[in-house]
Amino acid sequence: MNKVKIILAVAVLIAGIYGYYALPDLMGGEVSPLATVAVLLVSIVASLGIAATSDSGRSLIQFSKGSQIELRKMVWPTRQETLQMTMIVMVVVVLVALFLWMIDATVFKVIYDLLLGVK
Repeated sequence: MNKVKIILAVAVLIAGIYGYYALPDLMGGEVSPLATVAVLLVSIVASLGIAATSDSGRSLIQFSKGSQIELRKMVWPTRQETLQMTMIVMVVVVLVALFLWMIDATVFKVIYDLLLGVK
């Protein structure tokens, strides 16, 4: 039954996407952009509602609720800690860039000067 619900949700979503693009042709002329967007939004809400009734949907909802609870427990860094960590990351990036540049220059000299004899 769960697979049927997921397949039905996907089918409703695909029908909504098709309706978004094909509604002007189906109605035989000009259709308000609001109507096409409404068709798409209704299909998205309907497919989410159908998918939420499946076991996978229920477990996803439970996971989301648990994530929100854990997120409230999280301790965020202060502004000063954030700035300090950002500066440390920038310094490390510059040091690694210099190190890689030195390796590149050394390999370049070894290959061109010593092995190939090109000056």
